[in-house]
Amino acid sequence: MAAYHFTLAAWNFGLGTCWIGGMDRDDVKEALGIPQEHYVATVTPLGYPAEQPEPGSRRETKEIVQFIR
Repeated sequence: MAAYHFTLAAWNFGLGTCWIGGMDRDDVKEALGIPQEHYVATVTPLGYPAEQPEPGSRRETKEIVQFIR
């Protein structure tokens, strides 16, 4: 939840970020000096985006959701 709010706050200030969950956790711990007994759940890089892509088109909900009764 904290990473989600961090991401929203960053974009509010014009900063780009994303969650990275697939990384070598031991390498991250070593690089950042995190004790081995701690668990690294995610990494969130932060910076100004080089470009701002336009949002893609979205399909209608009824095209991708099916209600089964």
